[in-house]
Amino acid sequence: MTTITTRTVEYPADDVTMIGHLALPAGVDRRPAVLLGPEGMGLSDVERRRADALAELGYVALAFDLHGGRYLDDPEEMLARCLPLLADPDRMRGIGHAALDVLRGEPRTDPDRIAAVGYGTGG
Repeated sequence: MTTITTRTVEYPADDVTMIGHLALPAGVDRRPAVLLGPEGMGLSDVERRRADALAELGYVALAFDLHGGRYLDDPEEMLARCLPLLADPDRMRGIGHAALDVLRGEPRTDPDRIAAVGYGTGG
């Protein structure tokens, strides 16, 4: 297993401060990157671990936030937040693009080699 570095990143999107999880591979060179979108409940340890695993494989990885640092495990609260997002593609794209801007702004990211994966709402 390679040594990775992780850190929390804060950035504005959807009128709130989002709190993402950035995982960096060992070294100092530019690397391909992966943007990870979470399920509707929000960023969890599942996506954080996935970002870490990608960093161990040599990718810069950012697991992004949907709810301003909150994890919505109450189904009614999650639906109240997510259904309007899903009904407004521009708003959803704005959240994704804000995270993509953070990933592109990371000096270790090769801006010509970025992929995206997502789960549920974040997909």
